[in-house]
Amino acid sequence: MDKCIRCDGQLEKGFLIDKGDSDITRQAKWASGEPNTSFWKLSAVQSGSKTLPVITYRCRSCGRLESFANPAA
Repeated sequence: MDKCIRCDGQLEKGFLIDKGDSDITRQAKWASGEPNTSFWKLSAVQSGSKTLPVITYRCRSCGRLESFANPAA
């Protein structure tokens, strides 16, 4: 990706930060399926879900963010 689809500005690669209960920051991930919504579950990700890192591009001109969960990344 080189150019913004909104303004044709230059894109820079980055990632979104995911912060857990212990204040440890990590790269955000995409998970397949539906989230666990039970209070008793320790994770929102259901067993057997596929997860992929989320890569986000930011336009230097207009600030638009575009995120991808590319299995080849």
